[in-house]
Amino acid sequence: MKKCFALLLALMLLLTSIPALAEGRTAPEDKKVITTTDVVGAETVFKKYDNKFYDAASEQPGTVVRLDYTTTAYGAEQPAWANVYLPYGYDENGAERYNVVYFLHGTNETQDSLIGDEKAKNALDNMIEVGIVEPLIMVFPTYYYDYETRAIDMTAFSTKEVRNDLMPAVESAYRTYAETADEAGFIASREHRAFCGYSRGCYACWHQFFNNLDLAKWFMPFSANISGADEMTLAMPVDEQMRMLKDALAAQAEYKDNFFIYAACGGKRDDMYTVMQELISAMIADTEDFSFGANPAENNLYYSISNELHQTLMTRFYLYNAFDVVFR
Repeated sequence: MKKCFALLLALMLLLTSIPALAEGRTAPEDKKVITTTDVVGAETVFKKYDNKFYDAASEQPGTVVRLDYTTTAYGAEQPAWANVYLPYGYDENGAERYNVVYFLHGTNETQDSLIGDEKAKNALDNMIEVGIVEPLIMVFPTYYYDYETRAIDMTAFSTKEVRNDLMPAVESAYRTYAETADEAGFIASREHRAFCGYSRGCYACWHQFFNNLDLAKWFMPFSANISGADEMTLAMPVDEQMRMLKDALAAQAEYKDNFFIYAACGGKRDDMYTVMQELISAMIADTEDFSFGANPAENNLYYSISNELHQTLMTRFYLYNAFDVVFR
């Protein structure tokens, strides 16, 4: 009887120890890795994740909430809003603070276009759950100040709406690293903030770099080159794009040695493949201002090339890759 009891006790102890040993899910291996060395004059790596795992519902889902605010960036005061992704376990009364990513959508899209897609939402949930990235907040605004006419003023959006209206609204309501939701608080916490954009949102992301380098260290421009100040000069020569980059760094000299750009694009089926290759190649060649590599302690530029089409949903693949570097 004593032997039976001892055996039973040992079995119970073993079983109760299993959850501690197997706590949480484990990330699966990447489905494939694409490496190129002959496109931009440097090695680029793209890892495609396991769709079956990451696109499925997570056991620790985050929530998406709507945040309304007002802006005067375009003249008279007008309403605006953004979707805000909050990670699983987010506690508005807690002490934990979170990195924040501001994501800018593509042409004719809205605040719902990426995070409203189940696959994208699940991918973000799963990446956080298995430790690809630490729990973070993502913000999904729009740069269209009149959606019916698709009206855009990229300069006003970057220098006024984002700085004066959007960021104060978000970071006074949610627990980012900004101790105060004002310029001083944003500058002090810039290493915990990123701007990201896809397609036309990529143009918007570049303009954040031009105007808001004091507010963020990390920039993730996906699938587009640099547009002009009016946001419609899409065929701008590469040397003019480089001049805009170098002028922006000169104007924000205090931060020229403390930023990181993680760019990404699809393959030859992506409409932006050629123009983005030209831009990134020129940036890599400019060793005065740019250092190519995936180590933020030594470099400030990296590039990932997939074989994917030009579709906003590809953003989830690029974020998966970028999170190897961004916020690390």
